[in-house]
Amino acid sequence: MSLNRRRPSLDILIHCPGSHGVVPDQVHHQATALHEMGIKVLVLCGIGYTRTRNAAYPTINCMVEGATTNRANVLSRKVGKAFQTVRNQLRFAWEVLKNRPTLVLTASHVDSQSPVWVWPHLFLALFRKTIYATNLHFPNRDHHIGPKWWQTLAARLAFKPFRIALAHKRIFPATLVPKHIRTVEVPLGSESLTPIKENPKQIRKNWKVPRGKKVFLAFGHVRNHKNLDLVIRALADNPQAFLVIQGRVSNHRDRPLKYYQMLADDLGLSKRVLITDEFVPDEKRQSYFEAADFILATYSSAYHSQTATLATAAAARRRVLTSSGSSPMRDLVEYFGLGLHVEADSSDAIADGMATLMHAELPAAQWEDFSAYATWETNVTRLLEAAADYLGRRPTPVRQFEGYEDEAVPVPPLIPARSLLKEKPKKTASRSKSPATRRPRKSPVRIEAPTAVAETPEPAPTLILPARNPNLSPLHESHPNGSNGSNGVNGHSHHDSEPAPAKPRRGRKPGSKNRPKTAPLGDAVAA
Repeated sequence: MSLNRRRPSLDILIHCPGSHGVVPDQVHHQATALHEMGIKVLVLCGIGYTRTRNAAYPTINCMVEGATTNRANVLSRKVGKAFQTVRNQLRFAWEVLKNRPTLVLTASHVDSQSPVWVWPHLFLALFRKTIYATNLHFPNRDHHIGPKWWQTLAARLAFKPFRIALAHKRIFPATLVPKHIRTVEVPLGSESLTPIKENPKQIRKNWKVPRGKKVFLAFGHVRNHKNLDLVIRALADNPQAFLVIQGRVSNHRDRPLKYYQMLADDLGLSKRVLITDEFVPDEKRQSYFEAADFILATYSSAYHSQTATLATAAAARRRVLTSSGSSPMRDLVEYFGLGLHVEADSSDAIADGMATLMHAELPAAQWEDFSAYATWETNVTRLLEAAADYLGRRPTPVRQFEGYEDEAVPVPPLIPARSLLKEKPKKTASRSKSPATRRPRKSPVRIEAPTAVAETPEPAPTLILPARNPNLSPLHESHPNGSNGSNGVNGHSHHDSEPAPAKPRRGRKPGSKNRPKTAPLGDAVAA
């Protein structure tokens, strides 16, 4: 806002080569927020961008996409992607030169083939004093071609024109962000849509949720780093939990939905797992969140980003169960008390988090404070403030909650799910199984214990087998097959469950303990 007041003629040019996914959605929200603040915005996009979005700001459909859609060969896809990137970047530089904006914002950081296209942008940044900013997402860059030294050079040159980076994730030294770039952490706002209300009870009825079950909803694209397989395994320790996975697999490298269904069948949990790829419009998303009891965002430890799921869960007033590496998502969950954040990549931790959400008393969540903070206006305001700090040569803060960690909402300790699971089954199991386990052990002793040989001294087994191990009973070594002599009840020896002769069982006489052994050994010696 301050930058807008100081420079009323500020124009922002946004480069967005993609049309589908989270990144173009973020660009749309940023451009809408800037347009509503009275700032002139121009978005360079593809033709599919305007087909799926109602843009109140001006756009130019000059970006090419889909060059690798019909290519089956891996090398052909990479070459096609490289040529497409170079073409879009050169057109981007031409539009910057022609429109002369003060600030340029890219949808995401791109370093593919930067030694070819970066030079016009370097000229505009150094000589035209155009401020370059980018949204840092750091996706998996698997489209590189060429040797490793070329990739390293491309990664370094791609950052040269930029001065500001907006990150909704933690920035680590491993990402090699140059020091001349001012990194600012910004929140992700909610969807600016008019929700269409549906009956949550009807949605639960369509899900076929049994009575008394708590619904955990995993909504959105199904990807490997969401650890949905660990969530399914965690259901075994939470009999009251019911899992709904609603989404589609958008990448061929991710596991298909059939994999999760087969995993649930193998674990015997298919009756408590619902997997559906039903398309839910954005306007109805909040109603589906309200139909659930808790929302899942269990990412892997390699995830250091932020998710828009928190905003929808806050609007629906539903607690979230999250996991990730160090990330703003964890900061938001713990600071505003939106739910629980557990250890990443652990089914036991997820199970304990489920049990805690269902059985513990959690403090009141600060829904209103979170909704007031996580807005797209805050997102673009920090961009404008960073640009003003750069022009005024002032430092720019990086952390979102620096100095506020002690003011986070206190969270109770996790409840071990297995401790709740063992309370009832352990008692019922001991009552039903104890008679069956005790009868085979007691019945042989009562039948084969004559009173006449109570005072008979125990014969020395060394007269028969001198090399016998003294720690083993005679029946263990006299079996013809060399086995342990399993000739007792149910295939077990009478001596397997008996202690050593030197330590008689409590409540019995020392002599009566070895009576089953004495009689057959005495007969053998006499013979």
